[in-house]
Amino acid sequence: MRLTTDQIRLMAAFESLTNVLAKDCIVDDRSVVFVVNEREVGKAVGKKGQNVKKLEQLLGKRVEVVGYSEDVVRFFKNIFHPAHILAVSINEKNGKKIARVHVDREALRILERRMERKIKLAKLLAKRYFNIDNVVVM
Repeated sequence: MRLTTDQIRLMAAFESLTNVLAKDCIVDDRSVVFVVNEREVGKAVGKKGQNVKKLEQLLGKRVEVVGYSEDVVRFFKNIFHPAHILAVSINEKNGKKIARVHVDREALRILERRMERKIKLAKLLAKRYFNIDNVVVM
């Protein structure tokens, strides 16, 4: 995994504001996602989300913090939070790993607008950290 100069700069700003080490940083046109140790998500977000709000004002983009876990199921739960994950199964087909994430239907309906972005994020992070080629939400 290679980080750009912009990503490194964003991670440094994140770390100086939150006192939490960022493991990764994903940037797109409208948002920045910081990946941190899952035990430090609360500290990174700050009381009542104050750290995230400061970063959003500073960067002019939506900021999200995702907790990293070596357990792929917990990692998917962290990515799709607050949606309730019922189960995660990982299968291999034609030499490619595919993760099937089963989400509670009610949560899926509520998060419908944000789900497309979360699926895109899940695919990117699953490939980076677990060599999973595709993520399918069911």
